[in-house]
Formats: sequence, structure tokens, C-alpha cells
Amino acid sequence: MRLFAALYPGAGALDHLALALADAHAQEARRPDGAPLVRWTAPETWHLTVSFFGDVPEGAVPELADALEAVARDVPPLSLSLRGAGVFDRRVLWVGVGGDGADALHDLSVAVAEAAGDVGVRVDRRPRRRAHLTVARAAAGARQAQRRARSRAGGPGRRPDVTAGDPLAGPAAALAVYAGPVWTADVLHLVESDLGDTSGHPVHRTLRTAPLGGPGARADAHS
Repeated sequence: MRLFAALYPGAGALDHLALALADAHAQEARRPDGAPLVRWTAPETWHLTVSFFGDVPEGAVPELADALEAVARDVPPLSLSLRGAGVFDRRVLWVGVGGDGADALHDLSVAVAEAAGDVGVRVDRRPRRRAHLTVARAAAGARQAQRRARSRAGGPGRRPDVTAGDPLAGPAAALAVYAGPVWTADVLHLVESDLGDTSGHPVHRTLRTAPLGGPGARADAHS
């Protein structure tokens, strides 16, 4: 089972981001035949990864879930917002995370990784210093198209334009100053990711939830 721990933005934050992405879509580059060079992620998969566990034996899931629940009890709900954007390795377009709870989110990532390790689940113990929500990826063949476009943009005797043909550059620029509404993250999710969906998008299924701050914290967070 391919598992990760995640926080999910509130409905208002997701709706606000969806509107911003409608403008970003208009900035994406395409092939000469109109084929897309960008694969946008499905809104139902939008999340903040707290820790990625990779393949975990099914028998280890209950103990891992209990460990995450114990961590969540000691962490109060987090006040977060989506803001800014960037690109990892010209392949992944992400929207960043801010808000008063951003530092605590980093601490939660560290604690979850340590708790998973304590119950025998191998995980990258390096904390996720740049929390983010992935909104798009470069499509297959995009890198080859980028190289051809940069070569053409350079022309004889000119230095190549390293930004030419980058399908994520336009959307990233459109989202660079994005600032979404604040929401309260109050539930930690243990999620299974199935990559076998015929749509090309992963299917995420929550296996267990754990309220931050323990039972009753959700009511307190929204009062």
C-alpha cells in the first residue's frame, strides 16, 4: 500500500485556488498541434503532504495509524493559507503555504516521520521545509519540446533563452503573487494513493483520520 500523511485545505481555500488556477490555465504553453504540455492535478487530490511513507505492508497500517493519532493529540489545530507558487526541476508546479501555523506544520512533519520510524515504517526523516500543494506537472515529452523551443529562441549567434518553451513558466508567474484565505487545519489524514486509475490521476483514499489536539479539538478550532 502506497501511503502518506496529509492535511486537506478547507472548502473555501480550495474554491479560491480553483478560481486562481482558471487564470493560470490560460498562461500554459501548448504544442504546435494544440496538445497540452501541462497535466493539471485533480482538485479532489489537492493536499499538503506531511510525510510520505511509500509502500507499507497492510499489516503495519493499524500501528502506523495509532502512532499518527498519538502525534496529532499533541498538536493544536493550525492556521494556514495557500500563497505564492514555484516550480520544482521544471516538472512540478506548486502553490506554497503560509499563515501562523506554517512553522508548526514543519514541526508536525518532523514528529510524524519520527513516529512512523518508531513503529518500523521507513520514511524520509528530512523535514519538508517547503510545504506545498502540487497543482500541475509537465506532461510527457514536455522536456524535449522545451529543448527545441530554447534552441529556436536562441538562434544563430544568440544565447538560448532558458525560459523559452517551459510550459510551467507562465502558470507559475501567474500564481507567484497568489494569496488565498486562511483556513484551520484540524485533522491529520492517513491516505492510500492508488496510481492505477485509467484517468491518469491518482486516486486517494483516507484510511484513518486523527484530530489535531485530540477528540473535541475540531469544535474548539471553529468556535
